[in-house]
Amino acid sequence: MTLFKTRQPFRDGYEPDTIVARDETISKLTSVFQEFVDGFCVPHLFVRGDQGTGKRTVIHHVLTLAEQAVETEIEVITIDCGEHDSLYKIYLELAYRLCEDDYPRGTHQMDLEEAIFQEMSDPGVTWYILLENLEALGKDNLPFHELQDGLSEYGTDHTECGIIGISNSTGLHDHLSGDVLHKPYMFTVKTNPYQATELREILQQHAEVAFIDDGFCEPAIQLCAAIIGQQTGSAADALQLLELAGYVASHSTDADQVTETHVQTAKESLHSLRLHTTFTQELNPKEQLLCTIIAAHTEVDEKPVSTESLVEEYQEHCGSFDLTSVKKRRLEQLIVNLREKRLVSTQDQNIGRSGGMWSVHETPSSRLILRSADITSGRFTRLLRKYDVSLDHLKNPDEVDIEEFLSNDWSSENIDVDLQQLNFYPT
Repeated sequence: MTLFKTRQPFRDGYEPDTIVARDETISKLTSVFQEFVDGFCVPHLFVRGDQGTGKRTVIHHVLTLAEQAVETEIEVITIDCGEHDSLYKIYLELAYRLCEDDYPRGTHQMDLEEAIFQEMSDPGVTWYILLENLEALGKDNLPFHELQDGLSEYGTDHTECGIIGISNSTGLHDHLSGDVLHKPYMFTVKTNPYQATELREILQQHAEVAFIDDGFCEPAIQLCAAIIGQQTGSAADALQLLELAGYVASHSTDADQVTETHVQTAKESLHSLRLHTTFTQELNPKEQLLCTIIAAHTEVDEKPVSTESLVEEYQEHCGSFDLTSVKKRRLEQLIVNLREKRLVSTQDQNIGRSGGMWSVHETPSSRLILRSADITSGRFTRLLRKYDVSLDHLKNPDEVDIEEFLSNDWSSENIDVDLQQLNFYPT
């Protein structure tokens, strides 16, 4: 028996009608946009904070409030920098979404800039380019300056466009140039991890929409909030734990609501789910392939792999994933990104002047990474077979089946409930 009316409140991109537990951040952003509402220039923003601290939610909320207060329409174009990981790729994606003419790969960047910003020339529309996962571009390639210069060069008197960058890396702020930070109408905002009391408020709000009547108990909500409040303070993690507890309860005999016991059981599988989420949602395709190769060596060879071997093996397999080859320096940056997400560890080897120095890499979570890769696509499954990874040993019978949990099959009987019927969104 499923205890869910809908799992939508646990999905990435779900935005409740009322934002709770972020009053201070909303107040600061409202002040930032007040000058725009009063008729001044469009503000630019850099918003940083750990994952799951409400960055995207509050931005969309404040943009909605701003649109209600001005006479123009606000159009937001969201670009995932994890997928479009260079300024040129960002411009290509913008041209694809905005322009009627076709601008294929190879088009000169200045031609893309001119087409994009002139297409935005509309007195009835204010545009926002929202760059998510900004850290994927690298600390030396943050595009605020270039985008603002392109806007100044090719925009018209009727072009109103703001740039918003969102980063899960709080340290990225230190790499913004002074020219960017001190430009007029450039603002920075930091979101902090949630406290347990704030998480409880968020969980309560989402649970009332997600579960059937009396489908959860208050102590279960409190326990989820307490666990995540101590660990990460991430609303995403807290919601993930609650959904996982709902899965456990739905598979328990005669359970009619989510209880503390189900939360405790779900907690044991939370690390596996987090790692899968990191692999599938936070890594770009090149990082996924590289991470999988490192994990395969850790699992099968039980020893780390050198950077030189990784370069060779990446070049060997990247074509099977429709990825371009990378040079050693770029691959080393990808490894740094994996280390920052605590997926990979690196050791420097030195055998003296004659032997030189090199680096080797391994992962403390090889089984979980390989399991996530296997679930992600058949291409990874074929790659794991090439490395002689035993796929049958990747599953842990004591953990929740992540693949089944992520599917809708087990909750299909109630998954399609219309949210308007729940009186959550205005009709």
